[in-house]
Amino acid sequence: RKMKFGLSEGMILAAGAGGKDIFILTADAGARPGQRVS
Repeated sequence: RKMKFGLSEGMILAAGAGGKDIFILTADAGARPGQRVS
């Protein structure tokens, strides 16, 4: 996807309460490239 700063080819989703504890979220096995995240 073309963005103001250049081309975006992906996204990393993470969650955490702040500080050093950050958790990377992963998709289920059936997820396909290009599907919407909601």
